[in-house]
Amino acid sequence: MTIEGCRYYAEVKGSGPTLVCFHGFAENSGTWEALQLQDCQMVLVDLLGHGRSAKPRSLEPYELPVLLGHLHELMAELGCTGYSLLGYSLGGRIALAYGAAYPREVQGLILESSAYGIGDEEQRALRREQDVRLAQEILDRGIEWFAEHWSSLPLFASQTRLPPEIRAKIRARRLGNAPHALANTLLGSGQGVFPCLREKIPALSMPILYIHGEQDEKYKGIGREFMDLNPGIKREMIPGAGHNVHLEKPAAFEKIVRSFLRELFNP
Repeated sequence: MTIEGCRYYAEVKGSGPTLVCFHGFAENSGTWEALQLQDCQMVLVDLLGHGRSAKPRSLEPYELPVLLGHLHELMAELGCTGYSLLGYSLGGRIALAYGAAYPREVQGLILESSAYGIGDEEQRALRREQDVRLAQEILDRGIEWFAEHWSSLPLFASQTRLPPEIRAKIRARRLGNAPHALANTLLGSGQGVFPCLREKIPALSMPILYIHGEQDEKYKGIGREFMDLNPGIKREMIPGAGHNVHLEKPAAFEKIVRSFLRELFNP
């Protein structure tokens, strides 16, 4: 579907209550291929600049207000009215922002290893500088350099234990990106420019599930913060998992998501 000149790819699987899934940075909707949810319609979206969605060279479509508006129009085009959101990392931040922007439509939120944005202005400015630097490096060095660099980050150290075929798929999805699209994603909706949504969290009334890995210390702490901000948020920690829980411990992840959706759809 094309929205304001930008093509968006979305795959619809199954039938029943709708769960819209947003992937992480440098990934695409293929990351959810192992997630099987019966009695649920899954809408797997390639975010702008990723997968089979458009990769515009202009920065504006990647900026959060435009991106949220495009996704909202995409939901309307797909005929989605009431639906839940599942987002991993970058996709979780976007899902959180979307839920805060359209709370009457979002029936539930599942956030996997996701932040709410950087509140401290100095830290945010520092992260913005880091994102600008990384964006330029991606443009200068190319996608193969990025794939090696990204996989070597401590955040993804636990992925070295994944089966070779799964690691190969992750690498292929990263290599399938365009340097300018990744750079624009960092500059338009990276953590350095992403608004801090901390003050929005207490007001969210839809059921929210926060999932993180036992070995992901940063997001373990962020998960606790979410619960402190809104006691209604349910938090689940998956033993033996790092940042990308749905790939590292797919069976445990699926079981927790199923349980949450069952309670959501059958209160």
